[in-house]
Amino acid sequence: MKSFDVAEDSQVGSTRRAVTHIAEDAGMAEDECERLALIVTEACTNLVRHAAGGEMLVDVDSAGEAPVVTVIALDDGPGIPNVEAAMVDGYSTAAEQTKGIGGGLGAIQRQADDFDIHSASHGTTLLARVGKPAGRSSRFDAAGLIVAKPGFDEGGDIFAVREEAAATFVTLVDVLGHGPNAATIAETAREAFLGAAGRSLEETEAAMGEAIAGSRGAAALVMELPHEGGVARAVGLGNVRGEIMTSDGDVHGIPSKPGILGAVTRRPRPSEHPWAASSILVMSTDGLKGSARVPEPRSLFFRRAALIAATRYKLRRRGSDDAGVLVVRYDP
Repeated sequence: MKSFDVAEDSQVGSTRRAVTHIAEDAGMAEDECERLALIVTEACTNLVRHAAGGEMLVDVDSAGEAPVVTVIALDDGPGIPNVEAAMVDGYSTAAEQTKGIGGGLGAIQRQADDFDIHSASHGTTLLARVGKPAGRSSRFDAAGLIVAKPGFDEGGDIFAVREEAAATFVTLVDVLGHGPNAATIAETAREAFLGAAGRSLEETEAAMGEAIAGSRGAAALVMELPHEGGVARAVGLGNVRGEIMTSDGDVHGIPSKPGILGAVTRRPRPSEHPWAASSILVMSTDGLKGSARVPEPRSLFFRRAALIAATRYKLRRRGSDDAGVLVVRYDP
């Protein structure tokens, strides 16, 4: 994902132009680019006027017949007191002497093909998508978010999802280093993961290690999630964290062994973890802190995976490294 800081009025226009240019380069239709430009303008204006600035993330999905562009606006304000009221044209929290996104939400929702928002005392996460993604039949709602280290256009964090008959396999990889070389190694690991279809969890992790042998290596967490619930299995090397959250608020950490994917000769043994229809898996690289600077509200974990991933990034990002997060839950 591309990241844009939005803290002053001049950055509203520059971000709109940059995002529109990204969409045009991806082949997005003119009318969709116009809708996207309006969404970015409204969202960025809200960040500046009501939240004392924030961050906009932009992602392009070109896997389908036409490109799909997703924008995510993040702020650290005190949130929107009444999201439903804020969707009405003309509403503004500024009139109530509060900060946080408020104006223009109705316009954003109308222009977007997909829209969602979560707001709490730690701020607001807004997601808007232009274009319609290719249909999917997955049992899981899975969403990943990768942001390169500041100053780089790409980095060594990458995720992948592979669905099979009885289980879905997921991985999050953090290659040592930054920039284009790390991105190339990460893509090699991803291709090995996807190319291991039909193979076991252990064989998948081994294939990934063999694919990047001779490079600087990586930290990685690879998991097998059964479609009918039961026991999830995990193999982890290095500092990619994983945790499974349950409906009663419990959090089960997923252990990772010391070592480097691509360098170890002794394969780690899988660990096993309870996995139910209400479980949520959250994986993150060390570009995110191990704990949030403010408590993550319970209401967040009843939302779609993309909102959980974006809010986790917002609350835990270090800002000095590649950052990656992957969230998987049963499709609500």
